[in-house]
Amino acid sequence: MKFLTVLSQKINKASRFLLIALFVIAFVAAVYSVFSRFVLQSSFMRNMLPMIDFSVFNFSWIEELIRYLFVWIVFLGIGLVYKSKEHAQVEILHHYLPEKFKGKLLVVIEAVNSAVFLFLIVFGWRILKFTSQQISPSMGLNMTLIYCAVLICSIICLIHAVVNILGLLAMKNQKNSAPIETIEEMPI
Repeated sequence: MKFLTVLSQKINKASRFLLIALFVIAFVAAVYSVFSRFVLQSSFMRNMLPMIDFSVFNFSWIEELIRYLFVWIVFLGIGLVYKSKEHAQVEILHHYLPEKFKGKLLVVIEAVNSAVFLFLIVFGWRILKFTSQQISPSMGLNMTLIYCAVLICSIICLIHAVVNILGLLAMKNQKNSAPIETIEEMPI
């Protein structure tokens, strides 16, 4: 349990760092793309400096790079949001259940999530086999690098889900093993 908890926290920290780095790269690439298209390619710059061909500064692959960076940003963000429990949830059943069933429902939900993540891992791996022969049009990247985001996200989320299940079961065991306080022992 301790190992998985530490692993989950380290993965979350690394994902956060990588997510920030990818955001910075995507932001700089987007700003450069806009600058090269609307400033360097403008008629003002062509008239001001007619001897310079600014079209060489307009990279066709930069939009594809931004698109693929956003794919990775989204899938890494899924793991971060899942870990912090900030994703969209339907809580109506949890809200109206008696207290003794709420913990069991949370374990069932995490088990279903784990099954979905296992499904995505298995079929994500199969997708990688098909995409190993595909090459991106502008950058010439193997598309396995892009589709690998699904697999890695699923593995990250599965680790977080297993830690959540073990944490819920540990809390349940703590509650069951805690001594029952009598009315005289309870603080006022």
